[in-house]
Amino acid sequence: MKSVSHLLPARTSPLRHRLRLPLVGLALLGGALLQGCAVMSPEECAQADWYALGHEDGTQGRDRTYLQERVSECAKAQVAADTSRYAQGYTQGLQQYCVVDNAFALGTRGGQYQGVCPGAIDLEFRRRFDAGRAVYDARQEVQRLHTRVNDKERELTRTLEDEERSLRTPKSADERRRIQRDFEQRRQRLRSEIRQLDRQLHRARDQQYEAERQGQ
Repeated sequence: MKSVSHLLPARTSPLRHRLRLPLVGLALLGGALLQGCAVMSPEECAQADWYALGHEDGTQGRDRTYLQERVSECAKAQVAADTSRYAQGYTQGLQQYCVVDNAFALGTRGGQYQGVCPGAIDLEFRRRFDAGRAVYDARQEVQRLHTRVNDKERELTRTLEDEERSLRTPKSADERRRIQRDFEQRRQRLRSEIRQLDRQLHRARDQQYEAERQGQ
């Protein structure tokens, strides 16, 4: 199948920002998703409004590979894609997407920028996107640490309940002291972990505040 990417506006080089998975893992995950969920069904290909599809992909900031996937899926259904109408819609949609004021919000939602905007605004779009993404990452870290603190506090509470259950049955004095000592050591360890997490959470909240301040 011939490439159809020449029909679409030239894209800038992709962002090299923070990725949470190894590149190999992302490639495998992406391949699995594409295999498990086709971009278009045969019925959708037969009824497609290619201008509307292009407009949708443009407003979503999807890159040119999305058209190639659509063309490929429809070719399997023996339906020819109207790439000219798609390109017209895509260009219109991209004009709505590539507004610098949208970049920060895209970043704060945890979105991805595929480098699809024209070079004239790409640098500023990336800058605002990165500022928004910094806010998103900071909020995610605060949420992660807050969850860990809560988990540790619940675990600490459970040690009291577990100790009480362990001491219910008759035991020797030495055995009771050993059980109490073991549980107290567990509680000391958990309290230490909670203090450390609290410090990390405090720093993370400061970083979130700073990221939000810089994004204004």
